[in-house]
Amino acid sequence: VHSLNLTHCTGITDVSALGRVHSLVLAGCTGITDVSALGNVHTLDLTSCTGITDVSALGNVRSLKLSYCTGITDVSALGNVHKLNLIGCTGITDVSALGRVHSLDLS
Repeated sequence: VHSLNLTHCTGITDVSALGRVHSLVLAGCTGITDVSALGNVHTLDLTSCTGITDVSALGNVRSLKLSYCTGITDVSALGNVHKLNLIGCTGITDVSALGRVHSLDLS
């Protein structure tokens, strides 16, 4: 599968089989807590996935949308992401490791 959009599929909890999808939208999938298998996805949208706390495995994702993922506090592993959206991520206080991110949205 090249592109997959599962927006607001709140019953999804296991995304371990989706690691080879090129473009993946899981926005609003509040049941997801473990995204460690998604490190090779090219474009990943996890907007409002409030159950996610650990994004350390996502450092190789090219374009990563984490808007309103309020459970995330540590983004230090995301320095190699090309495009990163952290709008509304109220738990994040330190973005010093993101100096190499080409496009960073914190608004």
